[in-house]
This record gives sequence, structure tokens and C-alpha cells, in this order.
Amino acid sequence: MIALTPKSGNLLMLCSKPSRVIRTTLDLANARQVKSVRRRLKISDADLIRIVDKIGNSLHDIEKEVLLERLALDEQASNKGGLAVPG
Repeated sequence: MIALTPKSGNLLMLCSKPSRVIRTTLDLANARQVKSVRRRLKISDADLIRIVDKIGNSLHDIEKEVLLERLALDEQASNKGGLAVPG
């Protein structure tokens, strides 16, 4: 039988909890997470990296920025089509 003593280090290993993943931020070093976010938002690697460099790694902020960029592109496309902007 092995005695669990603080000197052996076994006790510390049994008491420590594994680190938890922070679900509100994007870890660019985690390829699975990056791929999942890219697919969900339907953006390229370059776009994702550009957005993270611009605003940070908060998933909420990344989603918001993608939505704002899409709205801006839609507005530009409608203005180029010859439609007058009310106002």
C-alpha cells in the first residue's frame, strides 16, 4: 500500500482539479475550437484572425463583428445597385 504524503506529490495530484476550458473566449492555439467557430460563423481563417487581432478573443464580440461586417457589405451592395438611401 502506498502512503499518500505531501512529500511524495501524490496527494497534490489527487486534490487538484483539471483546468477548465473558458467557453467565452476563443483559443487560437486550439485547432478544433478555431475550426468550429469558423464553420459556425462561415468565415475564413484569415477573416477570423483579422477580427481577433482587431477586437480580441471574446466569442460574443467576434460574432457581433462578423454580423456588423455582413450588414455593412449588404448595405454597400444595395447602394451600388442604384437604390437611393432614404434620409
